[in-house]
Amino acid sequence: MSTLQDTVNNWFRIPKKSWGGLLETLFEDKKALIGLTVGPATLLMLFASFLPILWALNLSLYDAGALSPTWTWVGTQNYVEVINSPAYWDAFWRSVSFGFGSVAVQLVVGVGTALMLSREFRGVVLARAMIFLPYLIPTVVVGMVFRLMLNGNYGIINVFLIDIGLINQPIGWLTEGRIALPTLIVANSWKFAIFITIMVLARLQSIPNEFYEAATMNGAGPLRKFRDITFPQIKGVILLTLLLRGIWMFNKFDIIYIMTTGGPGQATTTLPIYIFEMAFLNFRLGQAGAIAGTLFGFLGIGAIVYFVGFNPAEEVGR
Repeated sequence: MSTLQDTVNNWFRIPKKSWGGLLETLFEDKKALIGLTVGPATLLMLFASFLPILWALNLSLYDAGALSPTWTWVGTQNYVEVINSPAYWDAFWRSVSFGFGSVAVQLVVGVGTALMLSREFRGVVLARAMIFLPYLIPTVVVGMVFRLMLNGNYGIINVFLIDIGLINQPIGWLTEGRIALPTLIVANSWKFAIFITIMVLARLQSIPNEFYEAATMNGAGPLRKFRDITFPQIKGVILLTLLLRGIWMFNKFDIIYIMTTGGPGQATTTLPIYIFEMAFLNFRLGQAGAIAGTLFGFLGIGAIVYFVGFNPAEEVGR
């Protein structure tokens, strides 16, 4: 009776008993093994990440309109116009405020929550499941719910604050320019602080209890245990998550657009929102590409400075 291997061998004319040798040769050849394991991921990265970046950078060198199929080469003119635009720098500084503000709030809330959940108490499993729930909710749902809750006329947040006496009249959380961006930072942090919680909690649970028992025997209190044991252990994870969260928050588009669409006025128009408006409302694809190019440059320089200055990979490996 012929086997499946015999059938395959006959199809491809492969000598019998050659599959074992073929696999053995493949695993012994490091170049072939790297090509088969890393190659597909590399190709996926090229198609999913690098090609769109190159296309956007190429677009930024042309005068391209959404309604015109003809692109006119203008070189760096789009970059010059963008850098000389006050609206661009206003959006840039709003992105910086939103990014640093979100990361700071998420760091405090995320690390604090992780420290709380790392302790053993009754119902800790349920508490961990509940605290991770916001990260599972789609961003569009979070944005729509917060938009309703923060409505200046009928939002439940205003009703609650008036009932407990903290405010006397409703506040337009998303319609008053001076508080719209901080409100976005808080709403955004409610969902994404859990990412830091997950990372830090995983690191906390890997710290041996013997460290804390030895510190207790030496008379160390909670603050000293945190300074000498906990913080050095979670420092690397915090540095790495700060980089990731900083990049993601600087690029954040969805929750801002859902909650305020960049308003009121331009109060919450960050660079991603500005790119969207330039491309799909003003139909100036070339300038939108130039803004995206500068954003890519800022993030690239920031990442290089961060890695050189803090070396988070080495901290994580300790």
